[in-house]
Amino acid sequence: MTPHGSSGFHSSIRGAAPSSERPTGGWRAVVLLVAVLALIIVTLDVATPADFRARALLGLVPIAVALLAPVTVTAVVTGLLICVYLGLQAVAPLPTGGSWAVLGPLMIGTGGLLGVLIARRREEQRSRVRALTDIAEATQRAVMRGLPERFEDLRIADYYQPAARAARVGGDWYDFQPSPYGVRAVLGDVSGKGLPAVSASAWLLGAFREAAYHEERIEEVARRLEIAMQRYSAWTRITEGEGLTDAFSTGLLLHFPPESADRVDVVNFGHEPPLVVTAEGRVHTPELPAGLPLGMGTLGAAAPRVARLPFGVGDTLILFTDGVTECRDAGGTFYPVRERLPRLVTPRTAQEPPGVLLRRLAEDLREHRYGPPSDDAAITVIRRTAERAPYVDAADAELYGPRTADGQYATDMRFLECASRSSSSTKASA
Repeated sequence: MTPHGSSGFHSSIRGAAPSSERPTGGWRAVVLLVAVLALIIVTLDVATPADFRARALLGLVPIAVALLAPVTVTAVVTGLLICVYLGLQAVAPLPTGGSWAVLGPLMIGTGGLLGVLIARRREEQRSRVRALTDIAEATQRAVMRGLPERFEDLRIADYYQPAARAARVGGDWYDFQPSPYGVRAVLGDVSGKGLPAVSASAWLLGAFREAAYHEERIEEVARRLEIAMQRYSAWTRITEGEGLTDAFSTGLLLHFPPESADRVDVVNFGHEPPLVVTAEGRVHTPELPAGLPLGMGTLGAAAPRVARLPFGVGDTLILFTDGVTECRDAGGTFYPVRERLPRLVTPRTAQEPPGVLLRRLAEDLREHRYGPPSDDAAITVIRRTAERAPYVDAADAELYGPRTADGQYATDMRFLECASRSSSSTKASA
């Protein structure tokens, strides 16, 4: 497994929070603003009659500068403007006498004081935004962890666009988990929006990461996800929190058996079926039996069945949430992804890296959408290759390798080895 993170495209899409950089053009914008305003005011002062007193308008410049510059720069500009005013008084004194020699700098100083207060307030707000951004990034890393570009013989690319403005995470959730039984993947969409949906998706992702690693049968992983969704709703009712008391989530659970490089097992929890792009560039929608969404197992229906799909070398799976299919254009028409994707794929482009196909699809979706997104949208592209990505070191390969003959994990063996060493050292000291 390659040690590097997801593609730059994925990072730029998921990073939707406000930037901590100043969006005003930096120091050049400040210098240009001061120069232009000062030049206009001085020109008016020279060109107009002496009783017009245009130079008093210099007191407005620090207020304008405060919208772009920090406190220190605003104070320095105020001092420079006072010097400019005194220079104008020396070159062309006003006919009213010395009163303006004092009143003018006082007006500029008052404007500078207001500017400093404005700049300080703006910096405090920017600090709060930066703190919230850091919290959002920490939440993103905890809920939606970064993914490598390769898992075993799979290449992946992912797209995530939360609906909430300046958000990093939402109610759509997806992840990959290598295990001794093969790579497992999941993509889902929690009911509701906002923080309750984020909380529910965090519960599901935590359950998936543990169950997908430890459970041999994909049916058991599916059962664990159902229990996790029910536990979340029950916990919300017990604590009377602000979560979703009757939460449910659609989803697709995938299992790539290591012994079969030509198929994938899929469990459908009432989710949109994926799209398959064959190695020859043919696009089709596989037939999948749909079960109830996660969290609705209490209704008494049978658990969703596992479907086995052909998935050989060169084939590509495209998973997406309803934020893609329900994206509307100016006329209110939904995005027809199943009709549009065949136009974006040709036999020549079918073997391009998954990130290229994902970028083409995301750009087409963005062109179709009118206005801001109304729902979270997630897309995952999975390509099977002939090469297997190596792990960083032998310890990682052992961690995710097949179980030993006695049924233990490599991690269990390491623990027993450490315990044995500890016991031996205790006996020796005794």
